[in-house]
Amino acid sequence: MIDISELVSAVRQRAEGRYDVSPPESVDLASPLAEIEFQTIQLKRVNQNTAGWRTVLIAAFPFEPVSIQGAFRWAADVRDMLPEPQTADLYMFLLIDGIASEDAARLETDDRFCRKVVARQEEDVSSFLDRSFLAALAPAGTSDGITDPLLAALDSLKKSHSWVEPHLPEWHGLLLSGMAGAEIADALKRVAYGDEDFQ
Repeated sequence: MIDISELVSAVRQRAEGRYDVSPPESVDLASPLAEIEFQTIQLKRVNQNTAGWRTVLIAAFPFEPVSIQGAFRWAADVRDMLPEPQTADLYMFLLIDGIASEDAARLETDDRFCRKVVARQEEDVSSFLDRSFLAALAPAGTSDGITDPLLAALDSLKKSHSWVEPHLPEWHGLLLSGMAGAEIADALKRVAYGDEDFQ
């Protein structure tokens, strides 16, 4: 079974380059009332000033109804404390010792208070995170991890129009820059054609 310290470390590693991680001491949210081992992490997309924080509640406990109710109550309390629109980006990673796969699946379908991901007994930390928003990104054409849709689209463009290949790294950065659509279009044109005025 995955333990909390292993999961927290893996979350931080997966977040590298994709999310800013709030220091643990700056996350001042409710604690669970029940005897639950827990950790709270907040993540914010890098290079997106308007992005809000994603809050991840991590809880570890034995498979007992009172502990499950305590974890759900904790999620409800945290949700009440979060400002809008951060309530929509609340996640709970549950490490429940002794839970059967069908019970884990049932808990995951219950989206009251937050989205939940429940570790299976034989699951490793990497496959657990691959079932969350922290899934590993992989370029198009590789079998491990999910495909980054932007990289897949740019790769497809390169296959259709080989002349764009030298521009793709800069285009990728521009498309993720957070600029307005018209600004991005102008910047893409400048990268491809220089300052010439193409009609």
